[in-house]
Amino acid sequence: MSYRVGFEGKALVQLNGLPPEAFDAMVERVVDIVDAPWDADLLDARGSAAYRQVVFGRGLGLLSFRVDDSAELIRIFDITWIG
Repeated sequence: MSYRVGFEGKALVQLNGLPPEAFDAMVERVVDIVDAPWDADLLDARGSAAYRQVVFGRGLGLLSFRVDDSAELIRIFDITWIG
């Protein structure tokens, strides 16, 4: 099963500030997670298992998202780039 992807408010703003190489690396990582979102790290071990995060761009970026199984949707809510 492949999930759809949606960017929430803060993540949409953060997309505008990404340099081209970071954007490309993030897109590559998102393509990976749509088929296997549960292979990502838990965002907070004490919280909901739906909240996940993955690194991208040779470890310079962090993508935080929530998996909604019933809607088959990955909701990206935070993008961090330190490169």
